[in-house]
Amino acid sequence: MKRIIMIFLAVSLLLLISGCDKGSDKKPYTSSDVSSSSVEQPAVKAMAKAHSTEVVDGVTYIDGILIVNKTYSLPKSYNYGLTDETLKAFNKMRNAAAKDNISLEIASGFRSYEEQETLYKEYSAENGQKEADTYSARAGYSEHQSGMAIDVNGADFSMVGQKDMKWLEKHCSEYGFIIRFPKGKESITGYSYEPWHIRYVGKKTAKEMKKLGLCLEEYLGVDSEYK
Repeated sequence: MKRIIMIFLAVSLLLLISGCDKGSDKKPYTSSDVSSSSVEQPAVKAMAKAHSTEVVDGVTYIDGILIVNKTYSLPKSYNYGLTDETLKAFNKMRNAAAKDNISLEIASGFRSYEEQETLYKEYSAENGQKEADTYSARAGYSEHQSGMAIDVNGADFSMVGQKDMKWLEKHCSEYGFIIRFPKGKESITGYSYEPWHIRYVGKKTAKEMKKLGLCLEEYLGVDSEYK
C-alpha cells in the first residue's frame, strides 16, 4: 500500500513540474506591456528668432511693428489720427461682414494723449486705479493713440460671446487685424479679454499670429508691465 501511495505522489509531482515548465501562453502583466504613445499637447512654442528693435522719435518698433503697451509708450505729441491703412482694412472687413448680415462699426478709433488721460482718470476715480489698469491704459500707453487700434461696436464686457464678436475673432486676421487682448493671455498682455479691441498689424503677421496662437507680446518677445 505504501508503495502505491509513493508512486501516486511521484506521478503527481512530475505532472506539477511539467505544468510549471510549460507555462502559460500569456506573459505576466507589467507596465512595459502598455504602449506609451505620448500625446503632445497643442501648446505654442515661442518663436525662436532674434528680434530687431528700433526707436524713432520716441516710438518703438520691433521687427518693424509699432509696439505700445504697459512697457512701451508713445510721446505725448504722437497725434496722427487713424492711419489710412487701418481705415481701409477696416472698411473692407466691414463690407465683408455685411454680406454675412453682421454689422461692424467703429465705436472708438484714434484717441489723443489728452483724451486717454481724461478717460483713465474717470475710470480710476470710479473703480480705483488697480481695477482700471486691467481694462484701460494710462495716457501715453494706449494703442488707440497709435492710430492702428479700433474698438468695434462698443467697449462693453456684455459683448463677449455675441455673434458680431465671434465673427470678428474668426475673420479679422483675413484683413490684417488681431484681437489685441485675447482670452487666456491676460497675464501676458496686462489687460482683460476684449473681443471688440482690434489692432492692425498687416495680413501676413495677423494670419501667422492666429495660426501660432500668440498675442502680440509673445510674437515680438516683449513684456507688458508698468515700471
